[in-house]
Amino acid sequence: MFKISTIQAAKRSLIQFLIILSAVAFYSCSTTDDLQIDNSVDFEAFLNEEMDYQKIPALSILVFQNDQVRYERNLGKSHIDQNIDLESSHLFLLASVSKVITATALLQLYEQGRFQLDDPINNYLPFQVSIPNQSQSITFKMLLTHTSGIADGPSMDGQYYYDQDSPVGLGYFLEQYLVPGGEFYDAQGNFHTFAPGSKSEYSNIGNALIGHLVEQISGSDFNNYCKEHIFNPMGMNNSYWRLDEVNQTIVQPYKYESGRYQALRHYTFTDYPNGGLRSTATDLFQFFSAFVQDGLSNGNRLLKAETIRQMLTLQIPNIDSETGLHLFLMNQQHNLWGHDGGEEGVATMVAFEPELGTGVIILTNQGDADLDQILVEAYKMAGKL
Repeated sequence: MFKISTIQAAKRSLIQFLIILSAVAFYSCSTTDDLQIDNSVDFEAFLNEEMDYQKIPALSILVFQNDQVRYERNLGKSHIDQNIDLESSHLFLLASVSKVITATALLQLYEQGRFQLDDPINNYLPFQVSIPNQSQSITFKMLLTHTSGIADGPSMDGQYYYDQDSPVGLGYFLEQYLVPGGEFYDAQGNFHTFAPGSKSEYSNIGNALIGHLVEQISGSDFNNYCKEHIFNPMGMNNSYWRLDEVNQTIVQPYKYESGRYQALRHYTFTDYPNGGLRSTATDLFQFFSAFVQDGLSNGNRLLKAETIRQMLTLQIPNIDSETGLHLFLMNQQHNLWGHDGGEEGVATMVAFEPELGTGVIILTNQGDADLDQILVEAYKMAGKL
């Protein structure tokens, strides 16, 4: 198995999507110009067509504006062989959408003055991280903008565990991956050749290191920190980093191959902060609605308004014109920010317009699903609700 690097197929996936409607075809060979979606009934028909064409067994979609859910549907089967209909409480693996939660945890500590964004991360770790043959220190901002120079090496593929949580500790894995002489160290495979801060390359390991920094700075296990400071205050009662804490239905991941659906075993990975959260569209609404309400949701503050503005501000325009602090400007013309993700048996997407307060959450259990057009039509419909 391998982990999809979503910055190439994910963060750029929405760019210009509002101006390429006529170029996208679907199962009837009609183009988006032929679509006549005037209401939620038409939209649901479109969703069913897309699910059939793309072989998506289950799809959860939620459209929100500020603190209100404007539209929500849960379609298809959580488990085909067991004939289990998808319900709103069933858990999807989020893949890289998880990274926004991880970054938020770190930025909460930043708000408390526990570190500065330009501080070297080595000042806060029990081991030292450096890019081979480079003298520049890695900073928190570099991790949050994917400019650290830490790469996703081949040893990550061996850190998947099926029907159980990873028995390898996050901190142990990262130290053995990043420090010379470590069990998983690979000077060529684990690092890029550029100086930290000089180029942008998406890094799953960099995000996992953010999760471990949360542990080191807060003194709390990352999972427990998220429960106390994010999930509980936001009312995210169906969000889990660990399989052994789940007592409800998890949506079965599938791949479609040789004309049939093949169920995949539920899996976890050691570097879990970068993609291992299981949650629901309703929980994600509680979380992401804070990003269009100056940091407030469910009657509690997730982040300060100033921090939200920093996340939604281009941080490295001379290097990358789409990167904020672990959120990406998906469409410059329409000021759409968000993140999406892919893992084997899962494709996810969240995008929102911070000024209008409108957002769309899409969760599926088929890794090859292309969600761009569904997002387009959801935004079009949102203006008609």
